[in-house]
Amino acid sequence: MIELSIYPVLMALLLALDMVTVAARVSLLQTTPAPVLEVGAPSRTKEQRAQQWLRRLPALQASLILAQAIWRFLLAGVLLLYWDLLKSPAQPLSVLGVLCLAALAIFVLEWGVRSLISPALQRWAQRLLPFAEALRLLTWPVVTPVSFLARRRPELLEDEAALIEDQLKNLVEAGQQRGLIEQGESRMLHSIFDLGDTLAREIMVPRIDMLVLDVNTPPEQAIDALLASGHSRVPVYQDNVDNIVGLLFAKDLLRIWREGERLSNLEPLLRPAFFVPEAKRVTELLAEMQSRRTHMAIIVDEYGGVAGIVTLEDIVEEILGEIQDEYDQGEELPYQQLPNGEFLFQGRIDLDDFNEIMSTNLVKEEADTLAGLLYNRMGKVPSVGDSILIDNLRLTVEQVSGRRIRKVRAAWQTPDLQKDEMLPHANG
Repeated sequence: MIELSIYPVLMALLLALDMVTVAARVSLLQTTPAPVLEVGAPSRTKEQRAQQWLRRLPALQASLILAQAIWRFLLAGVLLLYWDLLKSPAQPLSVLGVLCLAALAIFVLEWGVRSLISPALQRWAQRLLPFAEALRLLTWPVVTPVSFLARRRPELLEDEAALIEDQLKNLVEAGQQRGLIEQGESRMLHSIFDLGDTLAREIMVPRIDMLVLDVNTPPEQAIDALLASGHSRVPVYQDNVDNIVGLLFAKDLLRIWREGERLSNLEPLLRPAFFVPEAKRVTELLAEMQSRRTHMAIIVDEYGGVAGIVTLEDIVEEILGEIQDEYDQGEELPYQQLPNGEFLFQGRIDLDDFNEIMSTNLVKEEADTLAGLLYNRMGKVPSVGDSILIDNLRLTVEQVSGRRIRKVRAAWQTPDLQKDEMLPHANG
């Protein structure tokens, strides 16, 4: 029979293994291949090791999760045996209480381990990589079939895809810190990562800003409209804007003008329009536009009405930033910083862009644009001079056109200034 004194030793050993496994999971799965790259090997060897490390990452994750489950199962078994020997016969309620206390202790210890290693994840990853590799080899007979089944069920790999995306983001950040990636390149790569979470309605040209033509517009007037706007294609409607009947290409208009053909309306020149829902992800939209070889999509809302348009240029600008061509010289920038340090924004600026510029965290569930946020918070159609205070940030309506908010001034305020101005400015 095992001596009673050996049980605490076994429990301490299993608890230590569990905490080391937790540290390995956190450090290896939340850092970049830097821990591998730093092991003084030639550059080519480092690259090969990094590639192998990334390929083994899903297997390492599965192995560490399995090992953690095994340690805790064995720990619970040893604890119950020890308690049964101490309190023979053990009462069910006392057993339940001991298990609850043990779970609480593990939770506290795990939190402590995470807090301990978080400031130096790369160093801990370098130390614990051999331990994780040993677990991967030991659990290989179990992990391999599970990984095979997961690959046959793509929906089971969603967490793995998210993990890989986080790894790539961390890799980009590490490259920027080391001077291997410039800030502009880093911003571009992060924009590509975020593209999968971006919806069509977030980047579309809203309906109110669309250039559209009536199908009965004379071709001569249509040429003038296209020349004035600089657009190469434009949606055409019949009766109302919600009834888009096709797209008009500038080259088709120029062809009939050169050939001297006379048309009474635009209908013979129209090409099919491509319609997509406003909730479509931009990555999916881009793939469809590529497969259809189209440069413009009509965005429709949940009621079937036209909400706006998205062009390939809009998608490219989401990655590269604002692109100014010769026809955009008259367009206003989304924002400008004033000499006094305040900012002047266009009302239609996306809240994500606003948050990035102002380092704020305005919730996008209320609206997609800054103007929409003001409408929701004020509960009325704002007038020039109306303002609202959100977390020390004063937002003031500077310009309106009809019921549309054109420009908004943003200014940070000190607590003393808030007290002095709160009553006079509480229009929202």
